Amino acid sequence: MLFWNTLLEKLFRRQHAASTPALSEEDRRLKEHLEELVQYPIKSLNLFKVALTHRSAIDFSNKVTFVSNERLEFLGDAVLDLIVAEYLYTSYPDFDEGELTKLRSLVVNAKTLAGYARAIQIGKLLIISESAASMGVRNSDMALSDAIEALIGAIYLDGGYMRAKEFLYANVLSKTNFDTLLSTEQNYKSVLLEYAQAQRIPLPVYTITNEEGPPHNKIFTVAVKLGDEVMGQGVGRSKKEAEQCAAREAATKLNLTREKRRVPHIENPTQVRL
Repeated sequence: MLFWNTLLEKLFRRQHAASTPALSEEDRRLKEHLEELVQYPIKSLNLFKVALTHRSAIDFSNKVTFVSNERLEFLGDAVLDLIVAEYLYTSYPDFDEGELTKLRSLVVNAKTLAGYARAIQIGKLLIISESAASMGVRNSDMALSDAIEALIGAIYLDGGYMRAKEFLYANVLSKTNFDTLLSTEQNYKSVLLEYAQAQRIPLPVYTITNEEGPPHNKIFTVAVKLGDEVMGQGVGRSKKEAEQCAAREAATKLNLTREKRRVPHIENPTQVRL
């Protein structure tokens, strides 16, 4: 019995090898590069080629020749939204739906995604027409953000949800400073104003305490008071920037900022559960 099982196994392997065309040297290098990027042995190289094919590469007189990454980008966009939403839901348990939606939009917008795509050099792999390349499309935010979403879609189809999740964690979530995103987006002057109104105390007063530098490159220092107490100071290249910095310092002292509302850092994406 062992003899026949061994023989059948050898015959199966030969038949499988005969039915699987050998990869060209170019495809072999691409496959190795992609596997290093996604960190698992991919099954369908063609699927990933589609993910890297910009619509400009399609020969519209013969659409069978190429398929663009638009459909995979559509799928990857949905997978990306789900994984980021799951991560934020777990990481920020006291954020309401509106806050979670706003934070997710800061992560998945085209400019942010393009930055991650540049970090892993997706642009070099894009299959793109010469005319589009000459116009700088290869390095454009839109082409790169579409490509990374299409790549996520390909990983999801080829390797499953957890592979897509692991890729996103390694290349997006673990490299995103969510506190910085929140700080950038949050209007601290508004936060401080709302606090004063809610507490029925005097409204914030901003005063320029120092101004230095030539007219074209001034540096402003601003102090903010709540009542008679100076609650914060800020420095900036404009009065508005300095006021925001002062308001941020005051809001931090009053524990009004969002930075302290996050749960401990999650080291492994498999720890994120609904």
